[in-house]
Amino acid sequence: MRRQVDTVRVAVWRAGQIVDTIDEPPLDQSATEAVTSSSRIHGLSQEQMAEQPHDAGTRREIIGAPASARMIVEAGPGMGKTEVAARRLASLIRNELSPAQILVLSFSRGAVRTLTKRLGRVDEADPRVVEELRHLSVRTFDSWAFRMLRLLGEAPQRLLARKHDDNIAALTNLITGDRGGDVRRFMGDRRHLIVDEFQDLPGVRGDLVLALLSLLAPPDQEGCGFTILGDPAQAIFGFARGVRANGAPFPSPQEYWQEVLRSYGSGLDEKRLARNFRADPPLARMSAELRSVLLSNRPDKEKLRHMLAAVAALPETSLPLGRGLLEAVTGGSRAILTQTNGEALRVLQALYRDDPEPSTIRVWLHAGSHTMLPPAWIGGLLRKLRSTSLPRTQFAKIYALLTKLWGEEACVRLGLPAEEVAWVRLAQASGAPNDATAIDVTQLRERLAWPDAFPDDQSIAEDGVIVTTVHQSKGMEFDAVTLLEPPVAGGEDDDEEADVESDEEQGERASVAYVAMTRAGKSLDRAGADQIFQVPVHRKFAGGRRRLCSWRKNWINMEMGLRGDVDPIGFADPALLGGVAGVEELQAFLLSNASALSGRKVMLCRQYADGKAEWHIHLQEGSKPGRLVGRTSNRLSLDLLRILHKHRQKLPRTIMNLRISSVGTVTSDGTGRLGEPERTSGLWLGVGLFGTGDFQTWKDKK
Repeated sequence: MRRQVDTVRVAVWRAGQIVDTIDEPPLDQSATEAVTSSSRIHGLSQEQMAEQPHDAGTRREIIGAPASARMIVEAGPGMGKTEVAARRLASLIRNELSPAQILVLSFSRGAVRTLTKRLGRVDEADPRVVEELRHLSVRTFDSWAFRMLRLLGEAPQRLLARKHDDNIAALTNLITGDRGGDVRRFMGDRRHLIVDEFQDLPGVRGDLVLALLSLLAPPDQEGCGFTILGDPAQAIFGFARGVRANGAPFPSPQEYWQEVLRSYGSGLDEKRLARNFRADPPLARMSAELRSVLLSNRPDKEKLRHMLAAVAALPETSLPLGRGLLEAVTGGSRAILTQTNGEALRVLQALYRDDPEPSTIRVWLHAGSHTMLPPAWIGGLLRKLRSTSLPRTQFAKIYALLTKLWGEEACVRLGLPAEEVAWVRLAQASGAPNDATAIDVTQLRERLAWPDAFPDDQSIAEDGVIVTTVHQSKGMEFDAVTLLEPPVAGGEDDDEEADVESDEEQGERASVAYVAMTRAGKSLDRAGADQIFQVPVHRKFAGGRRRLCSWRKNWINMEMGLRGDVDPIGFADPALLGGVAGVEELQAFLLSNASALSGRKVMLCRQYADGKAEWHIHLQEGSKPGRLVGRTSNRLSLDLLRILHKHRQKLPRTIMNLRISSVGTVTSDGTGRLGEPERTSGLWLGVGLFGTGDFQTWKDKK
């Protein structure tokens, strides 16, 4: 049951047309007064607010500021924050700095991808600037903390075994402790720091930013400059604040923002952008309307009510979630946004339905915990190496031979970069310098799974439909967006539930709804939550693993495809695949179908080896298993036993409805079990899995 609210008419737009109106609480007598309230918060007069849409001068000041400048830039959705950041970087490189002197940190791979794509579009007359932008260090906090800790002597395997937040907290402790000088030395000659989406860095990431600022740019002292970008209205990660090691709660996102303002005082240049460049005019007006509500002094409960009503009034998709919707997609970037990872998995299932073949429109899942494999082009190029040392001249010959053999279309499907770029990426991943004349393949193999091995934007989709959560969509932009309608908490007792929810939680939920409605540039609609099946919830397993699971009657749905669920040896094991010829055939199949297999349905069939249960991974043909492509690991078997044991349920014979996430490069320590060339190169092709494995259960009669 939806809330009943006091009303004033609010227009909702899609594709440049007013399509509906909704009943909503009055905006302090009028929308104009709400905007005035917003201007009071920011210390701006009505005249200044009127001038802000024409803020070209402000943009020029941000872009052209010297490297020593210390700035904080507030910009709402679509107001050109990413474009300004890209052009500021180009200006710094053109006039003062080298790429090695700049560090750019952002909170997610999606946000990094959006920025790096924009860097590629910067129209610069200077070819040197264009080339140097390619080598700029743009990193997520997770991968950058991993790299710094590794350089400071931490064992990579220990870092991989810990949570990202633990690594980030450990780095912050080193910076603020007695090893701050070591951190500064390993960072090199950094002269400018750029932090994107600052309002969404609560907890350990917010602490790391403050520690970095204190290390690189102490207040009232000359030193490194910085540009911090964000929007307090879009602070949606407050739930992740947690507590520090001493039990004290982390500051809120807004408190981190205020701390920067307080620390730097008059030495900080505050800038604000207001003109929306992303959205068509009607959507831009809607964004401004909703933003004025969030930045007003209205109670959080009222802000949330306004945002949820706006979402509910969006037009429904013209087609239900399914193959019909996918096949109707033509051009432009598109996303389906959900509130939770579990909802995202169910949306994916609804889009694919029961068809085992992937859609002609590629679907990308940026949610859940499935493993992202290193690029397939690495295994494709290097699988047949007969030496653990790869000279630059030999790589050039391999590259020329295989690209000619594969053809241009296959190279595009593999995502194969130009030869020079490919070499530099391999060199960096192996720990060698960019100008290395040889690569140690053993080092490359050991480092493939490290978070900092390859650019953080590499695995982000370029085309198709992205299914992700609103939280993961931060920093991303799309032409068309469909929102999965959020469930109404508490149903009939929604008002009672709202009384239990804190003001801070309601304010954050309002910001989440606002972010969801401001990702679109041209088209915005919604899909009913009744179009997906029961949403799975997280359950804990050994080793700190968490999987999304649901149990209904005698059916279990369990998230699969986490790191370690699939045995990498299985993709190149002669004993499993029918000899060396079988390995060669499978590897050729994966190479030639690297792109086409994404989204393909697989069936897991139970087998026993050495008294242990494992599941063979088959491409699904109709309702039966087809080509064998690999096997699962013992770890997945243990987690299945954990969830079934207390109910005295048997292990399933088959597990259905999983999909191939991608074809990529895999490796393993157990190469002694393999034949050549895999035993020497240690690199071959495999697949990742994602989605929920669905299976029936029955009682063990023993």
